[in-house]
Amino acid sequence: MSLSSLQLDAFLAAAKSLNFSRAAESLFITQSALSQRIKNLELTMGATLFIRDPTQIKITEIGEKLLGYCQTKDSMEDELLFNLTSKEDGELAGIIRIGAFSSVLRSVVIPSMSSLLRKNPKIQCDFIHEETPALPSLLDRSECDFIILDYPMDSSSIEKHLLGYEEYIVIESQEYSCPENIYLDNSPDDTATEQFITAQDETAPKYERRFMGETYGIIAGVEAGLGRSVMPVHLLSGRPHLKKVEGFKLYKREITLHYKKQSYYSLLHKQAVEQLTDRCGKYLGSQTE
Repeated sequence: MSLSSLQLDAFLAAAKSLNFSRAAESLFITQSALSQRIKNLELTMGATLFIRDPTQIKITEIGEKLLGYCQTKDSMEDELLFNLTSKEDGELAGIIRIGAFSSVLRSVVIPSMSSLLRKNPKIQCDFIHEETPALPSLLDRSECDFIILDYPMDSSSIEKHLLGYEEYIVIESQEYSCPENIYLDNSPDDTATEQFITAQDETAPKYERRFMGETYGIIAGVEAGLGRSVMPVHLLSGRPHLKKVEGFKLYKREITLHYKKQSYYSLLHKQAVEQLTDRCGKYLGSQTE
């Protein structure tokens, strides 16, 4: 049995977007042509790859396995072509996409990857900012090659590496007095303040929340004296207008790298994992345990 590359390309585009219309547009073909290619692939394999209903498309278990095969095949082809055409021995090239939430993306992930990217300018590294609840679906849909969460996912199909810990404290403005019962958060879905307060003893304060949109909006709000915030200690570095509020117990969250298990990993993939696992702990300001 031989699998058609056109059919595999159609499947891969649909698996990444979970939308046949967008997948067809990305391949510059009609939606009916895309559907026919996927149908023929399903006939060849003797298996259903997608479950279609009026509201959404879901990939089947067999489809997940085929998606892994397609990703491995693409990685091997990209690496082979680069090795055949590269004139620089040892130089890396290719595309990697790293998704992370705001408090680690800018201050931890980008600095950790910077030396690898400077050394290998042909690497295209796309950094994707999303809040934590949205990140696993990006990995599921193969819109990210790596995601970084503040907890380890429980899945046998995912590889995990502990990068370090975010150590949370309460901060307030060094310059302005602010209400002690108002805490600034990203959004109503942000759980950092709630979990930090829950981890305190019975004297934990009652509080009201205000929402600033993202981490650096929170920092600006705290600096302006609009309220306190529960914030990772590594974000205080170089910010003289902020200070730690004493009297709270330290609260930690695991910062964990995730990617899909594959039978083959490109050299670029391996180097990215090594770079993140070696360097993120330094920027987090904590020790892996």
